[in-house]
Amino acid sequence: MSESFDIEAVGVFQVFTGAGTGSGFLVDERHLVTNCHVVAPYRTVAVELRDKRRVAAQVRRIHPKRDLAVVELAAPLPFQVLSLGPEVELQPKQMVNILGFPVGLPLSLTAGVVSNPKQLVDGQHYLQTDAAINPGNSGGPILDEERRVVAVTTCKLSSAENVGFGIPVADVKRFLEAFRAQRTEFGVECPSCEALVDKAGRYCDGCGSDLEELGLGAYFEPPEDHPVVAFVEGALARAHVDPVLARHGSQNWSFWSGSAPIKIWCCCSEHLCFSSPLVAPGKKGLAELFRYLLSPEHEPFAFDLSDNVIRLNLTIHMSDVFAPGEHDELSDWIAKFLASADQYDNALIDKLGCEPAPETQLTFLKDGTK
Repeated sequence: MSESFDIEAVGVFQVFTGAGTGSGFLVDERHLVTNCHVVAPYRTVAVELRDKRRVAAQVRRIHPKRDLAVVELAAPLPFQVLSLGPEVELQPKQMVNILGFPVGLPLSLTAGVVSNPKQLVDGQHYLQTDAAINPGNSGGPILDEERRVVAVTTCKLSSAENVGFGIPVADVKRFLEAFRAQRTEFGVECPSCEALVDKAGRYCDGCGSDLEELGLGAYFEPPEDHPVVAFVEGALARAHVDPVLARHGSQNWSFWSGSAPIKIWCCCSEHLCFSSPLVAPGKKGLAELFRYLLSPEHEPFAFDLSDNVIRLNLTIHMSDVFAPGEHDELSDWIAKFLASADQYDNALIDKLGCEPAPETQLTFLKDGTK
């Protein structure tokens, strides 16, 4: 592959749900292919752009057995659409490249070779490669030397090193052809006959398979939210933050309040944590800075210093999360925390000589003339 390959221009993005993250790639300006296990059982997911903004996308079709999904973006994205390669069998030792977001890192490219172009695993054929695959790569493209998609990354064997698998492009093309003929908002391909199932039912109209035994019901009736999820996402909605776009895994959320990064997670069974890595201390005026940070005027918020980054924190006890009577007041404090984080980073930089933290959204950071 040419050394001039600009991966930042390519339409490969990170996909976020309430269960985790994965990768996906554009097959046209409005549609993204990824793995079924990346998006299911969610029907709305978030797709993160290069500037860290997230856009909503609707899951339109999934194939649980073949581990494929297509999602439709709310608006077209002006990125390079990768072409699908020809349906010819690759050769062992042929060079391939994998694009994706391994373990949540920025978009990365790894190189390797085809180990077996038609490896049989659990009754299905996969492209096997020794190119590095890690959690987060799932759903991303595997490219040949002409930058054409030859497979979709699907998994890595946890018991082996340098063994990864991709769904061959022939299966991807068949899946997309069926999707483009689809007339319903959402459908699941029957694992037995690949007929489209567009509503919850007991049996497949195409082959008569028992859909309950195949577990297809969960794709039409997502499980009820955990109380912690319901509380956090309700509070975010009240603060005018789209909870779907904020999801970053199981009971985990991340987004920006203006220029300030916000992270929400359960640190233990007793505490729900809200944190914003704001700034790095400057070289001078540290006494004045720390007097300000330790002042009781910030309560119930508190500052700490971790890895030379000053963070604003709010901690909520789980007993309050499970007490509905406390939710209105707590939601007000959460909204205030989000607004305060966006204000504090500017104040700490402009008045106390701090520097922006690595995750600060500089695009939205007010300039020093205010």
